[in-house]
Amino acid sequence: MPAGTVKSFKPSKYIPVSAATVFLVGSTTLFFAFTCPWLNVEVSPALPAYNAVMFLFVLANFSMATFMDPGIFPRAEEDEDKDDDFRAPLYKTVEVRGVQVRMKWCSTCRFYRPPRCSHCSVCDNCVEEFDHHCPWVNNCIGRRNYRYFFLFLVSLTLHIMSVFICGLFYTLGHPNQLRDIPAAVTISVMCVAGLFFFPVAGLTGFHIVLVSRGRTTNEQVTGKFRGGVNPFSNGCCRNVSHVLCSSSPPRYIKRSHNQTFLSVSPPFLRPEVSESQIGLKILDNGIQSPLQHYQV
Repeated sequence: MPAGTVKSFKPSKYIPVSAATVFLVGSTTLFFAFTCPWLNVEVSPALPAYNAVMFLFVLANFSMATFMDPGIFPRAEEDEDKDDDFRAPLYKTVEVRGVQVRMKWCSTCRFYRPPRCSHCSVCDNCVEEFDHHCPWVNNCIGRRNYRYFFLFLVSLTLHIMSVFICGLFYTLGHPNQLRDIPAAVTISVMCVAGLFFFPVAGLTGFHIVLVSRGRTTNEQVTGKFRGGVNPFSNGCCRNVSHVLCSSSPPRYIKRSHNQTFLSVSPPFLRPEVSESQIGLKILDNGIQSPLQHYQV
């Protein structure tokens, strides 16, 4: 958490991530305890081994998406008068591959947000390449942890499919023992897997499309680059390889004794505005228009 920000403890925000952990770990544990022993003997030892590896992969990516810094930018220090926030132009325009991209002034973090950066209202931080805030991992999804979130969705979809199919094998192999505890537990796990399959698979498909197009959820929902050129897209194959194979970006916030060390350079700092000019603030309605100045 950046210095100077104090957040009250809200137990309610941990309910979704706790429920996701309980369903994931609890259902898989029951699957290994009641279904896998029969699969290991009657079908193949490869099935329990595959499910174990897949479950560990899901859990690892879930943990990384939950606990990893998504790419939070440090806040600028309050070294200027707050009245300057009103005088500063609301937008600056930069050129990315020949496309004009606006950078908006963040009055909370006190700097111009870099392209694709957005301020999360839940975490109260500006996040690099902000995708969305996910309550199921209790974290923002940004540049640094999007890879693990994406792999978590893909692997979770495959894991759910595998558990359901293996449970179906077990059920068909015990048609006269469906009232026994192992069969009842297996059917219950299958119901949980079937309940979560369609939402998870749909979300996975949605993010596969976003990755192939080089977009974020925030850009897709807000309609940025709709009908125009996306300067951040490098083609389907390169977009996928960038998400999966690129090196991990650096962390901008370093904590030492609850202090944050800040180093922000232009063009993201607020430019000096002369006394004879006052920037006209306009609402962020998605319409690109040059910033107008009026002489006083």
